[in-house]
Amino acid sequence: MKITITATGLDPVKASMIRLQSASVRKVAVMTGAQDALEVVEKYYNMGGSKLWENPSLPTHGPGRKKTQWWRKVAGSWSIMGASGSGVTLRSKGAIGFSHKVTGGTITARRAKFLTIPIVPEAHGLTARTYSRTIAPLFAVKGVLAQADENSPTGIKPVFVLKKSITQKPWKNALPPEKTYLDAFTNGALESIIAQVEGAT
Repeated sequence: MKITITATGLDPVKASMIRLQSASVRKVAVMTGAQDALEVVEKYYNMGGSKLWENPSLPTHGPGRKKTQWWRKVAGSWSIMGASGSGVTLRSKGAIGFSHKVTGGTITARRAKFLTIPIVPEAHGLTARTYSRTIAPLFAVKGVLAQADENSPTGIKPVFVLKKSITQKPWKNALPPEKTYLDAFTNGALESIIAQVEGAT
């Protein structure tokens, strides 16, 4: 699934200034503005880094957690899909799971009988299959996938919870504030118009 963000609420006066230009001037201006808007969006994710997506209250935080660098895929997944005198559309694709962060919703097991939800830091970013092959063999018991643990009173350590489905809310600040890329688009376009007009005189 792709995520698009569209800025259309431009200041009426500034929008009129853009639309009143000749086609050639306007084309250069809106693409300049679109590029500036794209840079603002990418900067938002690059500046936020992994902290933008962390929730320390989750059980996968703590010693043994390895960062996946997933945030870099989000930051690098954006491109310009369209620009006009009234707005710009940017699209993100390629970062698996990002669309769900934006929209929230329910995820249901389809290819397998259950979803496997990691509940220990060491399992962060890993599938159950990968964990079982590279860290410790897993086996199913009482609604979880667990590994043997001689230090545990029960002799096992739950690693993944098995769920038919999970429902999550949209992630706070998954998208940058609209005003930031809206202003970048408008200002970039107007600066380009001024530069083109001054260069022609």
